[in-house]
Amino acid sequence: MKKIHSLIVPGALAFLALAQSLHAVPAFARQTGLECFACHTGSQSNLNALGRKFAQSSYMMVKEDTSESLLSGEKMGVDTDTVLNASIMLKARLEKGYDVVNGKGEVVETHDEEEIGANRGVYEMFKTSTAHLAGKVVSNVGTLLEVREKEGRALLGGKFISSMKVDDASYAGVTLYSTDNYGPFSGMETYNTGLYKPLRQFENHKLTNAAQAADLGTGSATGIQAYYGGESFFATIGAYIPLHHSDEIKASNSLIPFARLAYEQKIGDLNLIVGAYGLKGKATADNTIWDTSLSGLIPSTNVEVEREAYGFDMQLEGEMFSIPSMLTAIVVVKSKTTLDNPELMNYTPPGPAYLDIYGEPYDGENSAYSVSYEFYPTAALGLKLAYLHADDEGPHTYEPDKIDAKDKDAYSIGFDYSYRQNIAFTLEYSFVKPGREDIEDYSDLLAVVTASF
Repeated sequence: MKKIHSLIVPGALAFLALAQSLHAVPAFARQTGLECFACHTGSQSNLNALGRKFAQSSYMMVKEDTSESLLSGEKMGVDTDTVLNASIMLKARLEKGYDVVNGKGEVVETHDEEEIGANRGVYEMFKTSTAHLAGKVVSNVGTLLEVREKEGRALLGGKFISSMKVDDASYAGVTLYSTDNYGPFSGMETYNTGLYKPLRQFENHKLTNAAQAADLGTGSATGIQAYYGGESFFATIGAYIPLHHSDEIKASNSLIPFARLAYEQKIGDLNLIVGAYGLKGKATADNTIWDTSLSGLIPSTNVEVEREAYGFDMQLEGEMFSIPSMLTAIVVVKSKTTLDNPELMNYTPPGPAYLDIYGEPYDGENSAYSVSYEFYPTAALGLKLAYLHADDEGPHTYEPDKIDAKDKDAYSIGFDYSYRQNIAFTLEYSFVKPGREDIEDYSDLLAVVTASF
């Protein structure tokens, strides 16, 4: 704990000093000549109507003067209308838990009875930071590429989008994508309900958003999507493999189909969006690819994973009682993963039983629902509330101490403050009532400074 506290003050001061000097703007703002909040509502993790259309157009909006762009057709000496810019999103996070439990409902301690993990206090300077290259590749083709760090490796992910303008308010297109973190709908999802991990109202996604708590709008995915975005209707169909990077994809017969529909309706000063989504299919891959901790410990063999999930969501945006506001809700009716032979993912080494490695985390069923509301008394300040109910339905055949350990009702409050269009401070507090009687209530406090340039 002393080490963490010794790093917090100098680390935070260094980060804030850097943030104070950031007068540049992120890639898309540099490309379009617009401020960040022209496409974002309240924070960079929410898109408004213009932001949705900009994404569906494959990032085609470009200001007249592109001389400041990192790459352009003119700078490269080629006859194309390429406009690409780089940006970096830096995040400093401080999380402090109070009796937070693990997946077995236990508060983890060291041999000296000192709590670890979030209960001890987690201070991260750049773990969730990312670097981007984004913009217009050629006419009707855009890209958003991302580099992030994970376990000491630099991971490249992103998407390429090809679009066609149907009319003044409509676009259709195809997107190819690969991500290690953002889930199966990463190719083209523009609503703020958490179905696509970056678009949500709270930073603490596991305690505030049903799609994240049910492990639906997150995780590795490589796939293709076709979409149509009209004035009041959005539809997409696609297929994905639940893996990322070519060295991991050893799958055959592994495309999992998915679909998503949404309808928008103006109601006075408000815009109501209702939607539904679903996916179902099978993927086959090497057992040590699904769980790399098993590599070298068990014989290599194929395991078939069946994925099934569906639900619906809602977003209400605009002025409520003359105050700019956003209300989102998402229901995950089912998020189920089934292994054809879970024993092929299990390893029991000689020695204490606590060293056993199980593939069972990939074999379970979850359901959840959540509601989040944020209002903006000023353009720079957003106050927010959230409620989450999550139900882990098991079966946990190999680890019965996990049964119902993740069942919970979570109540969260927080605020977002935008110091500048590309610098924001977020503070969130969550109180959790577990569904299992033998697990005590716990809470979590999260503070985040985000700077994009």
